[in-house]
Amino acid sequence: HNQVPTEIEKLVFDYVKAWSERNVDYITNNIYGEPFVLFLEDTTIFLNDFEKIKTFLKNTFSNLESSNYSHSTFNKWETFKLRGDTAILEMNFTRFKKNGEVLGKRERTATYVLKKSRRDGQFKVFSIITHTVIDS
Repeated sequence: HNQVPTEIEKLVFDYVKAWSERNVDYITNNIYGEPFVLFLEDTTIFLNDFEKIKTFLKNTFSNLESSNYSHSTFNKWETFKLRGDTAILEMNFTRFKKNGEVLGKRERTATYVLKKSRRDGQFKVFSIITHTVIDS
């Protein structure tokens, strides 16, 4: 795949770290753009402002907490494409439980759509397409 630019690589690595730390404010302020669209297996979630994004993240983290979630690790890039101010990337990652076991599938993938934000000109994640059930 094409070389992932440093600024996008940093965004994704910061995202994985913030997700593992359940840092709702960091993700809302620095990672996600709005409106934000999440495509799940059986439904599409449209979050049109940052308050809704925060609520969604808090709920997601409390669901993960009940699955004994500990942290996520980045495994590799599956695909990466950059066209102007839009990037599409597929990331391969693993979620771990507090006892060190893998939570769900060892190799999960998701596709992320990044665009440069009108607010600050930085890349933000505006959409995620999950390829596995999100809280399993």
